[in-house]
Amino acid sequence: MQTFRGAFISLGLAALLFTSASSPHGALAVADHLSVGPALILWRQGTDQGLVETITPAVVENRRTWRITHYSQDPTATNINEYDMYELDRATLAPIRSVMNTDGLHLDLTFGEKEVTVHKTTTDGDSVERVPLATAVQPEGPGLDVFVATLPLAVSYRKSYFIVDRWDGHGSGRIKTVSLSVAGRAVEETSLGKQEVYDILIKSGDGSFQIAEKVLAKGLHFPVSVKYTRGGKTYPVSEVVAIAQ
Repeated sequence: MQTFRGAFISLGLAALLFTSASSPHGALAVADHLSVGPALILWRQGTDQGLVETITPAVVENRRTWRITHYSQDPTATNINEYDMYELDRATLAPIRSVMNTDGLHLDLTFGEKEVTVHKTTTDGDSVERVPLATAVQPEGPGLDVFVATLPLAVSYRKSYFIVDRWDGHGSGRIKTVSLSVAGRAVEETSLGKQEVYDILIKSGDGSFQIAEKVLAKGLHFPVSVKYTRGGKTYPVSEVVAIAQ
């Protein structure tokens, strides 16, 4: 999970999310009978400022979506609007759009039926890349939490799928095979208190990244903690300290 700084989420929004999630309006029933609704997740990574993740309904070019966005909990931490956003089709959870905005980088992925357009803007200029799609792909980045939350997880569960890697490869080289497996289930002390969790491991087929994650075992499998490794570097563990849904 990437850490970003630059927006404020009010208690009023949190209250709205508590209220909306209890209503059937806007909730998505998926194949395994779990449902996604508006939610707020508060993350902590070491001594860094907190990260707020919101899941809200939106519309993109007449398509109903879930918009998953990462912001800093502290709006004064930067002078620019930093965020990482992923849009998923509300009916299928297929990726539609991914936009990241940070100091010195704007990265925009638009998912079409046959290709993904990658538009990158840095201090060195703009670039546009076309990634051909020969198979369906699943979300990563901020979209991963909603994807995992709705899976029919159980001990020994395994799933293989494809993603478009925002951080590695070029053209068709960005299409990565990913495996997800559930290693075990246990009751553990977490930042959310004592919780029953699944231990899951998500690995790319080419070894470029790995995500070791603990997720809630009951209901929607929202994250509890994440340890992310990319290019041989393991980042500090990120923990969830609150969930409103």
